[in-house]
Amino acid sequence: MFKKIFFIGLASFLACSIMAACGQPIKNPRTPATPQPPTQTENQTPPEVPPSEKPTGEAEWNTVKVFTGKVNNTTPPFHISGTKWRIIWKVDGSKPEYTVFDIIVYPQDNPSMLTKTISYSEGASSDTVYIYEGGRDYYLKIIAANLSNWTITVDDYVVKEPTQPVQITYINYKGQDYMKSLLAGHDIVEFDEYVEIKNLSDSPQNITGWVLKNLTKGGPPFIFPTFKPCSCEWYGNWKDCMEDCYPPGPCIIEPRKSIRVYTGEVAYESGGYSFQYFPGDLWNNETPDTAVLYNLEGQEVSRRSYVIPE
Repeated sequence: MFKKIFFIGLASFLACSIMAACGQPIKNPRTPATPQPPTQTENQTPPEVPPSEKPTGEAEWNTVKVFTGKVNNTTPPFHISGTKWRIIWKVDGSKPEYTVFDIIVYPQDNPSMLTKTISYSEGASSDTVYIYEGGRDYYLKIIAANLSNWTITVDDYVVKEPTQPVQITYINYKGQDYMKSLLAGHDIVEFDEYVEIKNLSDSPQNITGWVLKNLTKGGPPFIFPTFKPCSCEWYGNWKDCMEDCYPPGPCIIEPRKSIRVYTGEVAYESGGYSFQYFPGDLWNNETPDTAVLYNLEGQEVSRRSYVIPE
Protein backbone atom coordinates (compact mmCIF):
# COMPACT_ATOMS: atom_id res chain seq x y z
CA MET A 1 0.00 0.00 0.00
CA PHE A 2 2.84 2.36 0.90
CA LYS A 3 4.60 1.69 -2.46
CA LYS A 4 1.40 2.43 -4.38
CA ILE A 5 0.91 5.77 -2.60
CA PHE A 6 4.60 6.60 -3.15
CA PHE A 7 4.44 6.02 -6.93
CA ILE A 8 1.18 7.96 -7.25
CA GLY A 9 2.78 10.88 -5.40
CA LEU A 10 5.92 10.73 -7.56
CA ALA A 11 3.85 10.71 -10.77
CA SER A 12 1.85 13.72 -9.55
CA PHE A 13 5.07 15.60 -8.71
CA LEU A 14 6.56 14.98 -12.18
CA ALA A 15 3.32 16.00 -13.91
CA CYS A 16 3.18 19.26 -11.94
CA SER A 17 6.85 19.99 -12.70
CA ILE A 18 6.31 19.48 -16.41
CA MET A 19 3.23 21.67 -16.45
CA ALA A 20 5.13 24.42 -14.66
CA ALA A 21 7.98 24.25 -17.16
CA CYS A 22 5.86 23.98 -20.26
CA GLY A 23 3.00 26.31 -19.44
CA GLN A 24 -0.69 25.47 -19.68
CA PRO A 25 -1.58 23.18 -22.61
CA ILE A 26 -3.16 24.96 -25.55
CA LYS A 27 -6.13 23.33 -27.24
CA ASN A 28 -5.20 24.77 -30.60
CA PRO A 29 -1.46 25.44 -31.06
CA ARG A 30 -2.20 27.65 -34.08
CA THR A 31 -4.18 30.21 -32.05
CA PRO A 32 -2.87 33.02 -29.81
CA ALA A 33 -1.60 31.72 -26.49
CA THR A 34 -1.34 33.19 -23.01
CA PRO A 35 1.21 36.07 -23.07
CA GLN A 36 4.71 35.00 -22.08
CA PRO A 37 5.95 36.07 -18.64
CA PRO A 38 8.46 38.93 -18.64
CA THR A 39 12.13 38.08 -18.33
CA GLN A 40 14.99 39.99 -16.78
CA THR A 41 15.69 41.57 -20.16
CA GLU A 42 12.11 42.85 -20.57
CA ASN A 43 13.05 46.45 -19.83
CA GLN A 44 16.17 46.52 -21.98
CA THR A 45 15.71 48.91 -24.90
CA PRO A 46 17.97 48.09 -27.84
CA PRO A 47 19.71 51.10 -29.38
CA GLU A 48 18.11 52.58 -32.48
CA VAL A 49 20.51 51.82 -35.31
CA PRO A 50 19.98 53.55 -38.68
CA PRO A 51 19.46 51.17 -41.61
CA SER A 52 22.69 50.03 -43.23
CA GLU A 53 23.27 50.80 -46.90
CA LYS A 54 24.67 47.29 -47.32
CA PRO A 55 22.54 44.81 -45.35
CA THR A 56 24.37 41.74 -44.11
CA GLY A 57 24.16 38.77 -46.43
CA GLU A 58 23.15 40.76 -49.52
CA ALA A 59 25.07 41.17 -52.78
CA GLU A 60 27.28 44.16 -53.54
CA TRP A 61 29.67 45.33 -56.25
CA ASN A 62 33.38 44.65 -55.67
CA THR A 63 36.13 45.93 -57.95
CA VAL A 64 38.21 43.03 -59.29
CA LYS A 65 40.68 44.81 -61.59
CA VAL A 66 41.39 48.23 -63.11
CA PHE A 67 43.23 48.32 -66.44
CA THR A 68 44.64 51.43 -68.14
CA GLY A 69 46.50 52.10 -71.39
CA LYS A 70 46.71 54.01 -74.67
CA VAL A 71 47.10 51.32 -77.32
CA ASN A 72 46.24 47.68 -77.97
CA ASN A 73 46.56 45.35 -75.00
CA THR A 74 45.67 41.88 -73.70
CA THR A 75 45.01 41.83 -69.97
CA PRO A 76 46.11 39.20 -67.46
CA PRO A 77 43.31 36.79 -66.46
CA PHE A 78 40.99 37.71 -63.59
CA HIS A 79 38.41 35.68 -61.69
CA ILE A 80 34.66 36.35 -61.48
CA SER A 81 33.04 34.50 -58.58
CA GLY A 82 29.45 35.76 -58.95
CA THR A 83 26.91 35.20 -61.72
CA LYS A 84 26.79 38.84 -62.79
CA TRP A 85 29.59 41.34 -63.43
CA ARG A 86 30.20 44.60 -65.26
CA ILE A 87 32.80 46.44 -67.30
CA ILE A 88 32.99 50.22 -66.83
CA TRP A 89 35.07 51.81 -69.58
CA LYS A 90 36.18 55.37 -70.28
CA VAL A 91 38.22 56.81 -73.17
CA ASP A 92 39.88 60.17 -73.78
CA GLY A 93 40.55 61.17 -77.38
CA SER A 94 41.05 64.54 -79.01
CA LYS A 95 39.54 63.39 -82.32
CA PRO A 96 36.50 61.18 -81.63
CA GLU A 97 35.83 60.70 -85.34
CA TYR A 98 39.12 58.80 -85.68
CA THR A 99 38.92 56.92 -82.37
CA VAL A 100 39.08 53.12 -82.38
CA PHE A 101 38.22 51.28 -79.17
CA ASP A 102 36.95 47.71 -78.79
CA ILE A 103 36.89 45.35 -75.81
CA ILE A 104 36.63 41.63 -76.49
CA VAL A 105 35.89 39.36 -73.51
CA TYR A 106 37.15 35.76 -73.51
CA PRO A 107 36.90 32.96 -70.93
CA GLN A 108 40.38 31.85 -69.91
CA ASP A 109 39.56 28.14 -70.18
CA ASN A 110 38.03 28.43 -73.68
CA PRO A 111 39.55 31.32 -75.67
CA SER A 112 37.80 30.24 -78.86
CA MET A 113 34.42 31.05 -77.32
CA LEU A 114 33.75 34.78 -77.43
CA THR A 115 31.83 36.03 -74.37
CA LYS A 116 31.21 39.68 -75.25
CA THR A 117 32.29 42.41 -77.66
CA ILE A 118 32.08 46.05 -76.62
CA SER A 119 32.62 48.68 -79.32
CA TYR A 120 33.14 52.42 -79.07
CA SER A 121 30.57 54.64 -80.76
CA GLU A 122 31.23 58.27 -81.62
CA GLY A 123 29.81 60.68 -79.08
CA ALA A 124 30.14 58.34 -76.08
CA SER A 125 33.28 58.63 -73.97
CA SER A 126 32.21 56.11 -71.30
CA ASP A 127 29.70 53.34 -70.65
CA THR A 128 28.83 50.43 -68.36
CA VAL A 129 28.20 46.97 -69.81
CA TYR A 130 26.74 44.07 -67.80
CA ILE A 131 27.60 40.41 -68.35
CA TYR A 132 25.30 37.74 -66.89
CA GLU A 133 27.56 34.77 -66.30
CA GLY A 134 30.56 33.99 -64.11
CA GLY A 135 32.24 31.48 -61.87
CA ARG A 136 35.38 31.33 -64.02
CA ASP A 137 38.48 33.25 -65.19
CA TYR A 138 38.33 35.78 -68.02
CA TYR A 139 40.68 38.08 -69.90
CA LEU A 140 40.16 41.12 -72.13
CA LYS A 141 41.60 41.97 -75.52
CA ILE A 142 41.64 45.72 -76.15
CA ILE A 143 41.96 47.25 -79.62
CA ALA A 144 42.68 50.98 -79.37
CA ALA A 145 43.94 53.73 -81.67
CA ASN A 146 43.99 57.53 -81.73
CA LEU A 147 43.42 57.79 -77.95
CA SER A 148 45.15 59.74 -75.22
CA ASN A 149 44.24 56.99 -72.72
CA TRP A 150 41.60 54.43 -71.79
CA THR A 151 40.47 52.98 -68.45
CA ILE A 152 38.58 49.74 -67.82
CA THR A 153 37.17 48.77 -64.42
CA VAL A 154 35.93 45.21 -63.82
CA ASP A 155 33.38 44.79 -61.00
CA ASP A 156 32.02 41.51 -59.63
CA TYR A 157 28.55 41.25 -58.04
CA VAL A 158 29.09 38.98 -55.07
CA VAL A 159 27.24 38.07 -51.90
CA LYS A 160 28.71 39.45 -48.72
CA GLU A 161 28.95 36.59 -46.25
CA PRO A 162 27.19 37.18 -42.91
CA THR A 163 29.54 37.83 -40.00
CA GLN A 164 27.01 36.54 -37.46
CA PRO A 165 25.75 32.93 -37.50
CA VAL A 166 22.16 33.86 -36.59
CA GLN A 167 20.36 35.79 -39.33
CA ILE A 168 16.87 36.98 -40.21
CA THR A 169 16.24 35.17 -43.48
CA TYR A 170 12.61 35.93 -44.36
CA ILE A 171 9.62 38.11 -43.41
CA ASN A 172 6.16 36.79 -44.26
CA TYR A 173 4.46 40.19 -44.15
CA LYS A 174 1.13 39.05 -45.62
CA GLY A 175 -0.26 35.84 -44.16
CA GLN A 176 -3.25 33.74 -45.16
CA ASP A 177 -5.36 35.59 -42.59
CA TYR A 178 -5.13 38.63 -44.88
CA MET A 179 -7.47 37.21 -47.53
CA LYS A 180 -9.72 35.55 -44.94
CA SER A 181 -10.24 38.87 -43.17
CA LEU A 182 -10.68 40.74 -46.44
CA LEU A 183 -13.32 38.33 -47.77
CA ALA A 184 -15.18 38.33 -44.46
CA GLY A 185 -15.23 42.13 -44.37
CA HIS A 186 -13.33 42.24 -41.07
CA ASP A 187 -10.34 44.30 -40.01
CA ILE A 188 -7.09 42.80 -41.28
CA VAL A 189 -5.38 41.16 -38.31
CA GLU A 190 -2.90 38.72 -39.88
CA PHE A 191 -1.90 36.72 -36.81
CA ASP A 192 -0.05 34.33 -39.13
CA GLU A 193 2.60 36.83 -40.25
CA TYR A 194 6.05 35.71 -39.15
CA VAL A 195 9.77 36.48 -39.17
CA GLU A 196 12.05 33.54 -39.90
CA ILE A 197 15.44 33.37 -38.15
CA LYS A 198 18.07 30.80 -39.10
CA ASN A 199 21.25 29.47 -37.52
CA LEU A 200 23.71 29.38 -40.44
CA SER A 201 26.48 27.75 -38.41
CA ASP A 202 27.31 24.17 -37.45
CA SER A 203 26.95 24.88 -33.72
CA PRO A 204 23.84 25.42 -31.55
CA GLN A 205 23.13 29.10 -30.86
CA ASN A 206 21.59 30.31 -27.59
CA ILE A 207 19.28 33.28 -28.24
CA THR A 208 17.78 33.57 -24.75
CA GLY A 209 17.22 37.25 -23.96
CA TRP A 210 17.69 38.38 -27.56
CA VAL A 211 15.29 40.99 -28.93
CA LEU A 212 13.45 41.09 -32.26
CA LYS A 213 11.59 44.25 -33.21
CA ASN A 214 10.04 46.16 -36.08
CA LEU A 215 12.53 49.02 -36.39
CA THR A 216 10.28 51.01 -38.74
CA LYS A 217 7.40 51.09 -36.26
CA GLY A 218 9.67 51.24 -33.23
CA GLY A 219 8.14 48.12 -31.71
CA PRO A 220 6.73 46.13 -30.17
CA PRO A 221 9.82 44.17 -29.09
CA PHE A 222 9.79 40.40 -28.82
CA ILE A 223 12.18 39.14 -26.14
CA PHE A 224 13.21 35.50 -26.37
CA PRO A 225 12.23 34.04 -22.98
CA THR A 226 14.40 32.36 -20.35
CA PHE A 227 13.03 28.94 -21.33
CA LYS A 228 11.94 27.74 -24.75
CA PRO A 229 8.16 27.50 -25.24
CA CYS A 230 6.82 24.00 -24.75
CA SER A 231 3.42 22.29 -24.83
CA CYS A 232 3.00 18.70 -23.72
CA GLU A 233 -0.32 18.53 -25.57
CA TRP A 234 1.47 19.38 -28.83
CA TYR A 235 3.87 16.43 -28.35
CA GLY A 236 0.95 14.07 -27.86
CA ASN A 237 2.72 11.74 -25.42
CA TRP A 238 4.46 12.06 -22.07
CA LYS A 239 7.70 10.39 -23.17
CA ASP A 240 8.57 12.98 -25.84
CA CYS A 241 7.41 15.78 -23.59
CA MET A 242 9.66 14.54 -20.76
CA GLU A 243 12.66 14.35 -23.10
CA ASP A 244 12.24 17.80 -24.66
CA CYS A 245 10.45 19.88 -22.03
CA TYR A 246 11.85 18.68 -18.71
CA PRO A 247 13.96 20.10 -17.30
CA PRO A 248 13.12 23.34 -19.14
CA GLY A 249 15.93 24.53 -21.43
CA PRO A 250 17.04 27.85 -22.94
CA CYS A 251 16.02 29.12 -26.37
CA ILE A 252 18.38 27.30 -28.71
CA ILE A 253 18.47 27.29 -32.52
CA GLU A 254 20.03 24.04 -33.66
CA PRO A 255 22.70 24.03 -36.43
CA ARG A 256 21.31 24.90 -39.88
CA LYS A 257 17.77 25.09 -38.46
CA SER A 258 15.20 27.90 -38.47
CA ILE A 259 12.61 29.22 -36.04
CA ARG A 260 9.70 31.60 -36.62
CA VAL A 261 8.31 34.43 -34.54
CA TYR A 262 4.63 34.87 -35.41
CA THR A 263 2.61 38.05 -35.00
CA GLY A 264 -0.17 36.41 -32.97
CA GLU A 265 -0.15 32.66 -33.50
CA VAL A 266 1.77 30.02 -31.59
CA ALA A 267 3.24 27.29 -33.81
CA TYR A 268 5.32 24.84 -31.78
CA GLU A 269 6.55 23.06 -34.91
CA SER A 270 8.61 26.20 -35.67
CA GLY A 271 9.60 27.08 -32.10
CA GLY A 272 6.41 28.34 -30.45
CA TYR A 273 7.45 32.01 -30.44
CA SER A 274 4.89 34.80 -30.83
CA PHE A 275 4.77 38.59 -30.44
CA GLN A 276 1.26 38.17 -28.98
CA TYR A 277 0.44 41.30 -31.00
CA PHE A 278 -3.33 40.99 -31.03
CA PRO A 279 -4.05 44.14 -33.09
CA GLY A 280 -2.42 42.11 -35.89
CA ASP A 281 -0.83 43.36 -39.10
CA LEU A 282 2.54 43.98 -37.43
CA TRP A 283 4.35 44.03 -40.80
CA ASN A 284 3.05 46.64 -43.24
CA ASN A 285 1.49 45.41 -46.49
CA GLU A 286 1.82 48.77 -48.29
CA THR A 287 5.36 49.96 -47.49
CA PRO A 288 8.20 47.65 -46.36
CA ASP A 289 9.20 47.54 -42.69
CA THR A 290 12.61 46.53 -41.34
CA ALA A 291 13.11 43.76 -38.78
CA VAL A 292 16.16 43.95 -36.51
CA LEU A 293 17.59 41.29 -34.19
CA TYR A 294 19.68 42.28 -31.14
CA ASN A 295 21.74 39.99 -28.93
CA LEU A 296 21.76 39.94 -25.12
CA GLU A 297 24.21 42.88 -25.02
CA GLY A 298 21.90 45.02 -27.19
CA GLN A 299 24.18 44.72 -30.25
CA GLU A 300 22.58 44.37 -33.67
CA VAL A 301 23.30 41.00 -35.26
CA SER A 302 20.92 41.02 -38.23
CA ARG A 303 18.37 43.12 -40.11
CA ARG A 304 16.13 42.49 -43.08
CA SER A 305 13.35 44.18 -45.01
CA TYR A 306 11.18 42.89 -47.85
CA VAL A 307 10.00 43.87 -51.32
CA ILE A 308 6.31 44.46 -52.02
CA PRO A 309 5.37 43.65 -55.64
CA GLU A 310 3.78 46.50 -57.54
